[in-house]
Parts: sequence; C-alpha cells; structure tokens
Amino acid sequence: MICGRVTQAAGRIERELDLSSEEVLEDEAETSAAGTRHAARRARESKRDRIVRLAADLFLEKGYDSLTINDIIEVTGGSKGTIYTKFGSKEKLLEAVVEKMCRDVTIHIEITRTGTLDEQLARIGHSFLDMVLTEKVLKFHRLMTSIGGQFPEAGRLFYDTGPRQACGIIASWIAHCQETGQIRADEEPFQLAVLFHDMLIGDQMLKWMTSAVDDEARIRRIDDTVRLAVKLFLGGCAIRSA
Repeated sequence: MICGRVTQAAGRIERELDLSSEEVLEDEAETSAAGTRHAARRARESKRDRIVRLAADLFLEKGYDSLTINDIIEVTGGSKGTIYTKFGSKEKLLEAVVEKMCRDVTIHIEITRTGTLDEQLARIGHSFLDMVLTEKVLKFHRLMTSIGGQFPEAGRLFYDTGPRQACGIIASWIAHCQETGQIRADEEPFQLAVLFHDMLIGDQMLKWMTSAVDDEARIRRIDDTVRLAVKLFLGGCAIRSA
C-alpha cells in the first residue's frame, strides 16, 4: 500500500512538473514575442525620429514653401508612402518638427535646489538662454514667425510646447520657493514665470533674430541679461531674511 501511494505521488509530481515546464515554455514564448514587438516598436519610433531630425534641418534651411517631399526623401531615404504613412502630410511633419525643436530647448532647462536662490535662478536663466539663443533655434523662431499665420495649428503647437512649457517649468521652481517661504506667494507662479521668461528673451530675441552675433558677444550678452533679470526678479519677489 505504501509503495502504491508513493508511486501515485511520484506520478502526480511528475505530471505537475510537466505542466510547470509547459507553462515556463509558454511564458518564455510570450516574453520573446513581447520583446520582438517592443523592439519593432522601438525601430519604428527611431525611424520616425530620424525623419523628424533630418527634416528639421531641411525646414530651417529651405523654409516651408520651398521644401518638397522629394527633398525630404532624398535626405531621409524611403518613399513618399513612408512620409505619408508616418505623418499624413508635410504640414503634420512640420508639427512633429515643432514639437522636437521645442522639446530640445525645454529639456535643457536646469532646475536644481542647490545653492542660493540667486544661483538657482541664474542656472535656470543660463540653461534656457544657452539653448534659445543658438543659431539653430533662432532660425527656428524665424521660420515660425514667417509661417505662423499660414499654419495656425503649428503656431499654437509652438507656443504650447515651447514658451508655455518653458514657463511651466520655471513656474514649478517658483511654486516650490513660495511653499518654502523664499518667494512671496501673493502672485500666481505661472504669471511670475512669464515675467522672468520675458525678461530673459524679450530684447535679446529681437536683436539676435535680425542680426549676426559672434560667440564672444553672445556669451557676454547672456551673462549680462541673466544677471540683471535675476537681480530684478528676486529684488521684487524674494523674501530675504533680516
């Protein structure tokens, strides 16, 4: 009897092991399939990103009206079908370029909590202007200024993902400083961020969009602009300890 029960138990364990092995194989197959799908999705995304990156340079070089789909294909490869499948039209490709260009700026805004209030705000100003006042971004602003009326959707997208997003990032820093009692809290953080943003670029953007500036003058102007903007902004908003 004992031998019979042992034999039955051994058989049951063997069957359970077989089932477990099948489940493991099924899990491995599902994992492999999921990995393949993820890799394919990454490949599709990277190909799309590559088209957007290369198209951005073409839009900046030729403008919207002078740039053709054939010009884009010549640089990116593929076919018209690829462009229309991924973007739908040249205008939608432009919108993807707008998002990329704006993201490349806002992602570099440096928000850190180390150092004095003046040092933190100066880092924000420098990291922002160092990107916004590059020749590539200035060309991008010229492009959007010239076609914003023609393509209002792209214009709205530019504002939402560019200036508005930048102000939102600065506003998050201001809100934290208000919560910690370092900046007066009787004004909305976003409105204060807009004021600081405009102090940084208002005069500089107009000057640089209409004239060439060498690197030495560029660095000097950025330093002077950030120093003055930080001084005036914190002079009116900071709560200094006695």
